[in-house]
Amino acid sequence: MELSTLIGKQILAPNGEILGYVKNAYLTQGNKKVSSLECIDGEENEFYISARAVLSVGDAVMATRSRLAAPTGTACPIGSAAYSYEGEYLGTAGDILLGDSAPVYIIVKDGVRRSYAADCVSCGETMIVYPNKKTKLSATRSKGTARSAKKTEKPSPAKKAIAEHSTQPNSIETKSVISEILSEERNFTAEKSETDYRCNLLGRTVKKSLYDCFGFPIAVAGERITPAVLAAARKNNLLLRLTVNTLTNLY
Repeated sequence: MELSTLIGKQILAPNGEILGYVKNAYLTQGNKKVSSLECIDGEENEFYISARAVLSVGDAVMATRSRLAAPTGTACPIGSAAYSYEGEYLGTAGDILLGDSAPVYIIVKDGVRRSYAADCVSCGETMIVYPNKKTKLSATRSKGTARSAKKTEKPSPAKKAIAEHSTQPNSIETKSVISEILSEERNFTAEKSETDYRCNLLGRTVKKSLYDCFGFPIAVAGERITPAVLAAARKNNLLLRLTVNTLTNLY
């Protein structure tokens, strides 16, 4: 079943009464099944029903009158921007094929539909597509290791150098060692910062237009950030400004 076929379907009670229409779908972990549906009634009031309340799906959705206080599961990623794990823009998530087998994502770019196995896709604010399941698992483990390392962060080389030379804090040797290590740390931080920007900003929406020093637009309000936008911002030393312009509380 193509998930998009659910959106907009009429919802009927067993006695034929019209309950409303399907507005959106929420999925189980791994996006394998529908967990709940977001619906609207004739007066455009939102309500939620569990997938278990659905009796059948055909030209309309037949469901019981039971309601959920809030949706269960994760929001359907349809409409999200999709990128390769190397940062290439692949298009927009257009649909998800659900069934007995593993789900398949349909990504649309310039009207062309391409299929990607769910095992190779990671969903979040943007959709990241990996060449295979092994690469995805490796990237996921790397992120987990990085988070664990951050929690048990060890003293930086500079702090170690200061401790080792604490008996002679003002000596020329100490100052030279610390200066050299701090320089290396700054270079490492700059490189890491660029990598973080590349991963975190792709696909985000720019809230306020950003211009270079000559007044030419790097990104306009409402535009999604692509690798080209990132490159232009980096070239003009405006990565921080670009980040600020993606914040939801900008206004």
